[in-house]
Amino acid sequence: MDAWSHEQPILLILPAEVPVESALPRLLADEGIQHVAFPPLWALDRAGVDLAAALPGRRSVDLESLEDVLGTLIRLCDREQLDRLVAETWAQVDERVRQHYLDLGVGAAFATIFKLGPRTKDREAPPSFVRDRIAECGFEIQYRLPADGDFEWTAPAQEGTLTVYPFDPAGAASREEAGAEPGSGAAIEIFAYESGRARHRDYWLGVAEREGWTLVDPRG
Repeated sequence: MDAWSHEQPILLILPAEVPVESALPRLLADEGIQHVAFPPLWALDRAGVDLAAALPGRRSVDLESLEDVLGTLIRLCDREQLDRLVAETWAQVDERVRQHYLDLGVGAAFATIFKLGPRTKDREAPPSFVRDRIAECGFEIQYRLPADGDFEWTAPAQEGTLTVYPFDPAGAASREEAGAEPGSGAAIEIFAYESGRARHRDYWLGVAEREGWTLVDPRG
């Protein structure tokens, strides 16, 4: 497997007028997708987002409920909730973690430790820390394309994931890392292991061309 494939997913970028919560169920219902597995309702509990409480009576996520679930999740993951998550996490992480994100030199780090300077806990969390909190809170859907050739258990070539980040549906960091233009349209990250990457790319490229959307592959 190639680590680059894992670190640099393919991006499927939707126009601003196409809500990702309405587009995804239709895409996943396509006959080209063989199996789909959804995350549980409590997937973002760690972010302080109580999706189950917001959708009383709903016990799980499926294709029929996906639009409502994802739309509700994006609504709950607003800027206020992100700020709350960042503030709480920043206060709880180890001192060395805050020093890492603040990129403190040895002198500044010692000054903080011996209380000769402002505490890192009292400093504002930098953008890199915020981006990592967004990345931790992805809504990841597993899918499979029809089998093609021998099945490999360690990294099935037909296995892939689609990820949307409810705190940032437009995927600002994903766009930047992929070399895509900034924009307001939703960005869906597509990951497949190296042995099946080209096949998944071709499949989603066909979807993008059919829909008039944009596919961005960091590998060109």
